[in-house]
Amino acid sequence: MEGVKEGDPVPGKALPTVGACRWLISLDYDGTLRGPAEPSLDPAFFEMMRAWRPLGIRWGINTGRSLPYLLADYLPRAPFLPDFICTCERYSYLADATGRLLPAEQHNAESREANLNLRARLRQPLAELAEILRTQHPELHWEFSATDPLSIEAEDAAAMEVIAPLPERLAAQHPGVAVQRAGRYLRFCDARFNKGTALAYVTRAWEVPAQRLVLMGDAHNDLDAFRSFPGAFCAAPASAHPEVCSWLSTHGGYVSPQDGVTEALRTWFEVRKSVLHPDLA
Repeated sequence: MEGVKEGDPVPGKALPTVGACRWLISLDYDGTLRGPAEPSLDPAFFEMMRAWRPLGIRWGINTGRSLPYLLADYLPRAPFLPDFICTCERYSYLADATGRLLPAEQHNAESREANLNLRARLRQPLAELAEILRTQHPELHWEFSATDPLSIEAEDAAAMEVIAPLPERLAAQHPGVAVQRAGRYLRFCDARFNKGTALAYVTRAWEVPAQRLVLMGDAHNDLDAFRSFPGAFCAAPASAHPEVCSWLSTHGGYVSPQDGVTEALRTWFEVRKSVLHPDLA
């Protein structure tokens, strides 16, 4: 989004808060909140968030997108901001009492410094990786991001399936390095910062235990968040990557029969309301 940089306050406002945060919903954006087939946001979702507000339910977006890239797509489609945003799988923004989303200054600064150090550390190994990829897969189209030299963008998800094992092997050879992968995108990162740690900052700030979390995503980079919160309700839409669905099936998660987020959220709500937490009624 023109004029907004990573680390800036977020333009717009979240809904007014109603008491403390008692339940927290964290949603991936591409392929989850923003469905894969229809490039729009479901109005029923926003109606649900309004209706659940008095129950102390807040929600946010946890994405690999940068803040400007997310806002350029989200703001024209949405009636209000989420209560928190996590971007680039490492930065966090939280709504204050007025609904204005502000950056988590210290956490974001530490994440940014780690990212810059990793760029310097991996400069030569990534140059060597690029040459290997060009030699072994001349038929594939991909490139390192012009704005993030730790990110690889393939022409599509199928191409990334072929490319991914080589970056993953490179990361395994360097202690403290990991990869985040979603669709046609892959990013090298400091292993201390991911979707799970970005969300953990939010849960600490609002004192929300894992048992009162809902996490939903469709790609490999969502697995770090799922693994970080044992006891949370973890879910994926029907179109999620098969490896994500397999992980959820093995670990007691939920795979929705539908795309989007509304069916899984209604399922979570009904179970918690009628069985586990009658205080939601």
